[in-house]
Amino acid sequence: MPIKFTMPNRLILLCIVYSVLALTALVNGVAVVPALLLLMVVLSIFAKQQATGWILRGLAVFILLSVSMAPYLLQQNPQLAQAWQTWWSNSVLATVPQWAIFAAALLLSMLHLWLLFTAKVTQWFQRKNSFNIMS
Repeated sequence: MPIKFTMPNRLILLCIVYSVLALTALVNGVAVVPALLLLMVVLSIFAKQQATGWILRGLAVFILLSVSMAPYLLQQNPQLAQAWQTWWSNSVLATVPQWAIFAAALLLSMLHLWLLFTAKVTQWFQRKNSFNIMS
């Protein structure tokens, strides 16, 4: 009897996006430890653990708060704003207005948060493991 793989398509897309982000960071040698942790999260998604669902939701909330606070932090910290401007001027995205990048990042983080709170994705993370070896 074949094994039925019923992972939601949204979650598969999220796994692909996370994997591409992590592999890109590893290839470029930037943020290696967070990239490895992100790959571990991708692997834990396939394990269907309930804790992974909570970790993903926490990560989505953290990303949404980070993107929301970025313009304020850039305004308050001149050194950070200078580093951002230096990176921005040397980036491939230099022709795109900064407000458009922040708006796109905000929309993507809101989509990310919505995706993780949908019913199909929530139902995927239902396995509760008990590590009690005595029972």
